[in-house]
Amino acid sequence: MKAIYATFDYEDHKNLNISLYNTVCDNLSDQPITGGGVLTPYWNLHTWGLKDVNTLCKWIKSESFKAAYIFSQGGEDDNKGLGFTPSSFEIAECWGIHYTPNTNVVMHNHFPYALSFIYCIRAPKDSSPIIIEGEHIESIEGRVIFFLPHQYHGTLPTNTTGRCMIAGNFGYNWR
Repeated sequence: MKAIYATFDYEDHKNLNISLYNTVCDNLSDQPITGGGVLTPYWNLHTWGLKDVNTLCKWIKSESFKAAYIFSQGGEDDNKGLGFTPSSFEIAECWGIHYTPNTNVVMHNHFPYALSFIYCIRAPKDSSPIIIEGEHIESIEGRVIFFLPHQYHGTLPTNTTGRCMIAGNFGYNWR
């Protein structure tokens, strides 16, 4: 299967990413995931009332509309004949992940969610790329990658310390 994804860049990410990096690192759980990366607990980082995470999630939600158009229509559209309402996508899960040398995330998917994302907070030189359906995608600070949740994705072991991401899943509210 070919990887299907859309990327968008947060214009003024430098200051936000400093705060996000500290938020993730200050809230890591004790348990590593399969592959060794360490997550924030509970999958609900977006509900903690943190200003930096709220700022990021608000932007990610606004960009999710564009991703929905790309995935359904091959590009932006004026909402004619889509069969869904892009504003009905809601962040259902959100978490931070931090990597140290030789840690990774094993290949997995997020079925049955409607849309998944990965936002790059920090990608030091020699950081591993994100792999979606076998395609290697460079981790670029300030960039969000939206992808279809059923696609297998993960990372190879990283060669550096400090690689940090925020990831999550959207549900679709059929209001």
